[in-house]
Amino acid sequence: MRSVAIVGAGPVARASAVLLVRNGHAAALWSPSGRKTAVLAPAAAGQARLPYTGCVSGSIEVGIITDPAQLAQHDVVLVAVPGNAYPAILPCITPHLHAAQTVIVSGALSLAPLWLYERSGKPGARPLLVSWGTTIATARLPDPAGVQVNTVRTRFEAAALPESRGDEALAICRELFGDHFSPAPLLATALLNVNPVAHVAEVLPNLTRIDRREAWSLFGCLTPSAARLGEAIDLERQAIARAYGLEVRSIQEHTHLSYHVPLGSYAEMAAAIDAGGGSPLGPVTLEHRYLLEDVPYGLVFYEALAAIAGVAVPNISASITLFSTVSGHDFRNENLLLRELALDRLSPSGLLARCTGG
Repeated sequence: MRSVAIVGAGPVARASAVLLVRNGHAAALWSPSGRKTAVLAPAAAGQARLPYTGCVSGSIEVGIITDPAQLAQHDVVLVAVPGNAYPAILPCITPHLHAAQTVIVSGALSLAPLWLYERSGKPGARPLLVSWGTTIATARLPDPAGVQVNTVRTRFEAAALPESRGDEALAICRELFGDHFSPAPLLATALLNVNPVAHVAEVLPNLTRIDRREAWSLFGCLTPSAARLGEAIDLERQAIARAYGLEVRSIQEHTHLSYHVPLGSYAEMAAAIDAGGGSPLGPVTLEHRYLLEDVPYGLVFYEALAAIAGVAVPNISASITLFSTVSGHDFRNENLLLRELALDRLSPSGLLARCTGG
C-alpha cells in the first residue's frame, strides 16, 4: 500500500482518490483554500467521508491535509489542479518535495512537470516526476460533499523525468491505478491533452448560451460546424507534434478511449455521447477553466511550440485572439510557466533534449 497526497480537491482529485482507495492505497486531499474539503463529512480525526456515484459507487475515507508541509510525509504526490491554478499552487509545493517521492502531474499542461522537476532540489536529489497526458477519470461534483465519477479512461500516456526512470514511473502508475498507462516522451504528453481543442469547439460557437446562463448540453451542442472547428485545430496540434518527431492520437481516438463510443467523425461521436446520457452541461460564465486554463495553458502553449518549430497554426492563433477579445483577458500573457521556462530561447532539438531531464 502506498500513501498518496493529492494536491486539489475538485472533481478529478476526488475521483483519483476514489480509484486509489478502491485499489488498496491510502489517499489524502489538500485543498489549498480549504473550501472543498471543509464541506466533506468528518469520519475521524484528520479523515473525511467521501461518497461517490457514477460508473462506480460507494464511499471511502480520505485523509485531509491542512498544511502543504504534510506533503513530505507521503510516498506519492498527485497534482490534480487546473492549469490556471499552477502559478499560485506549484510554488507552494516545491519546498516540500524530496528525492524519495514520486510526483505525478495529472493532465499536465504547459510542461508543468518540467517546471516542477527543475525547481525541486538539486540534480541527483530530485523526486521522480511523472507527466500524464490526461486525467485518469472524468468527473463532476453534483453534490459538493461527494463526487460523480463519469468515466475511467481505458489507456493514456505517461512520461518520466528523468526519462531514464521511465520503467519505474510506469510500474508505480500501474501499481496505483491499474494497467491504464503507455510510455511516451514528455513533450508528447504535453500535446496529448486534448481539452484545449475540445473546449474551443464546445465553447466558441455557444457564447450567447453562456452569456444567457442557459442550461446547455456540452456534447449535444457540439454540432457538425462546431466539430469541424475542433477537427481543424486538432490537425494543427498533430502537425506540431510531427514537427518534433512525435505522434499523438487524434481527438476522435481520444474520445473513443475516454467515452467508449464508436470511432467516427467528431460530430458523430459527440452525438453518441449525448444520446447515451454522458454529456455534462456547458459552462454559464466565461470565467471558467475551459477558458482560464485551456487557452493560456493549452492553446497559447501550442502556439509557442509551433513558433519554435516553424509550423503554421492559423486556427489555434485565431481562437486565442477571439477568446481574448470576448473575455477581456490577454491570454497570451497569462501563462506563467511559459515565461519562466523561456522556451522561445530553444531550438526544437534543444527543447527535446531539455525534456529528457538528463
